[in-house]
Amino acid sequence: VTVCPAQLPYSWNGNSYSGEGTYAITLSTPNGCDSVPILSLTVAPFVTSLTTMSVCESSLPFTWNGQSFSSAGSHTVNLITSAGCDSIATLQLSIEETDSVFTTIAICENALPFVWNGDPYTASGVYTKRFVDNNGCDSISILNLTVNPVDTSVTTITICRSALPYLWNGQTINDAGEYFSELTSNAGCDSVAMLHLLVNELSLTTQQISICNLQLPYTWNGRLLASAGNYSDTLVNAVGCDSIVRLTLTVSPEVTTQLTLSICNNELPYHWNGQNITTAGNYVANFLNQAGCDSIVRLSLTVNPLQNSITVLSVCRSDLPFVWNGLSINAAGNYTANLQTVHGCDSVARLTFMVTEASSSTLNATVCSADLPFLWNGRSLDSTGTYRDTLPNRAGCDSILSLNLVVNPTPGSVNVPPPLSYCQFDDASPLIASADSNTALLWYTSATSGVPSPNVPVPSTAEPGTYMFYVSATNQNCEGPRATITVTVNRKPDLGDDRSLAVCYGETGSLTGLFNTDGLNPVWTVAGAPISPAVVSIPGAYNLVVENSFGCTDSANVAFSINPQVVADAGPDADVETNIPYRLQGSGNGSFSWYPPNIINNPNIASPLVTVQSDATLILTVTDNLGCLDTDTVRLRVLNGPTFYVPSAFTPDGDGLNDVFRPTPVGIQKLDYFRVYNRYGELVFETSEIGKGWNGIYKGIRQNGGNYVWALKGVDRTGRERMMKGNVVLIR
Repeated sequence: VTVCPAQLPYSWNGNSYSGEGTYAITLSTPNGCDSVPILSLTVAPFVTSLTTMSVCESSLPFTWNGQSFSSAGSHTVNLITSAGCDSIATLQLSIEETDSVFTTIAICENALPFVWNGDPYTASGVYTKRFVDNNGCDSISILNLTVNPVDTSVTTITICRSALPYLWNGQTINDAGEYFSELTSNAGCDSVAMLHLLVNELSLTTQQISICNLQLPYTWNGRLLASAGNYSDTLVNAVGCDSIVRLTLTVSPEVTTQLTLSICNNELPYHWNGQNITTAGNYVANFLNQAGCDSIVRLSLTVNPLQNSITVLSVCRSDLPFVWNGLSINAAGNYTANLQTVHGCDSVARLTFMVTEASSSTLNATVCSADLPFLWNGRSLDSTGTYRDTLPNRAGCDSILSLNLVVNPTPGSVNVPPPLSYCQFDDASPLIASADSNTALLWYTSATSGVPSPNVPVPSTAEPGTYMFYVSATNQNCEGPRATITVTVNRKPDLGDDRSLAVCYGETGSLTGLFNTDGLNPVWTVAGAPISPAVVSIPGAYNLVVENSFGCTDSANVAFSINPQVVADAGPDADVETNIPYRLQGSGNGSFSWYPPNIINNPNIASPLVTVQSDATLILTVTDNLGCLDTDTVRLRVLNGPTFYVPSAFTPDGDGLNDVFRPTPVGIQKLDYFRVYNRYGELVFETSEIGKGWNGIYKGIRQNGGNYVWALKGVDRTGRERMMKGNVVLIR
């Protein structure tokens, strides 16, 4: 038998064969005879082939063994051999690309026809031609042909005469006419240009204008002319060329005449050039002169008033008769005179004439002796007496004056105490001063001037400083010199408000630094006994008295107290389950803080929930409102649960180690019973309280060492009932 490699292993008569060979087996026929068939197994070989071919790009797609290929590379086809087995044929195909040659040519129109690859061309365009290369494949040549025309242009230009000479295509042109130029275009082809040049001539205009002076400045062609003269301007005419305009400007002057006139008030109204003038002032009249310009006449008019005067005059009787404006007057009365002013205007003068008689008067004066000498009408008087003098009165007439002068004695100096001194806020006494008998005291707040007061002042001690008080003696309105009383108010030490000091239980306090005593003498006492302020340990009221260099004092009290002891209790150590929340049993008299906080649901309460994955020690800190604190720890041991862990032995010898036999609940919410029996089946201990155990004593008697039987029943955190029993060894 011949098989393909893919048909191995080959099965024959219940046997499998994986390679070529001759195989024999023994079989039994139905009649019980042996039969030995022989298998000659041949494995046909696996056939592979590689074909390499090259084709032109234009021959694609390429067909090989019934399949089409459009790209170069290695291609595989599965075939069947004549033996019926698989055969893999591989084609290594390469593709010869079609060559393309692109040519761009630009020629002038007069170079046509253009011959390319044996063919003539007469117009711009893209032309293609095919060839066969050395590999037998197509080769394409492409021609992009551009035919540039020969340009002929005609240009007409008009310029002004002033623009000559004119430069065009390298030629200098000095007059109008037609001109030619041969050029080469950007494409390199011939170009013929023709210029038709037109030349416009320059124009000239002359103007003469006469104006009045008042018309200045004069506007001409956009310019402001301020005076007569010759002016010129260059403009652009209708064909766009320069046009010169010349102006001769004549300005006729303005004629002004000034008149001055003075009249009397009774000559009003005054008529001038058709105007009725009723008041003094400056007036103007306008005329036209021969040139048609304004001529101005200005009038300055002065109106002199009619002067009516009233004179009131008083003379002494000794001056009669009195002469006034040619009149001789011997008695009092009203008089009138008609006069003329310097301007020739009428003037009426009226006189009210009075005659003053001689007078006499008496003056009484009282002065103090300290004010002597007393000056009176140029005389110096220094004693009591009557004095007379003759003086002109207000009317200039003789007046006899009499002076009755009384001189009172001036009191002497006041006796005052030496400078006084008080502490701030002390009660001050009224000031004391003394003087001569029959005198009164006057008090002042300034050394000179000021308003006196008969009231004795009481110094104020509210603000520290030096204060001056002044006092003088007075008698019969005569006042003596002022004496000075100096009062100094010294600053009192200021300890401020009373203080309180509280410390934590077990600590001592220090009073030092509670008050600022710099520069002061401090004395601390408690219950009247002096103490050292550095360390205090007994609660109570402490008193501080300080004195400064002036002898002024202040005091303050400190209430010293000791806070109650802060006690933190983290609760009993416990056995807990992994990742099962356990409620801690902390307590204390303050605020709570558990550490580490990251495994506790609320680290700031007494009994939060904690979740652990391994044994852990937690720290509880309890802090009161003064910051006093206490700490305690609780150890959590992680056990698998929920279940009870019961020891196998205990030693109730009173050493504090393993003295009590009790089950350790893990994940248990209730204990129904925990019982211990001796070997006689007698119940020696029973409890339903978690954490309680047997101490090896029954009915007050220490039990012997040996084996005991225990049994318990409880409910775990899932509500499932748990029952366990076992043996324990009591070791004495």
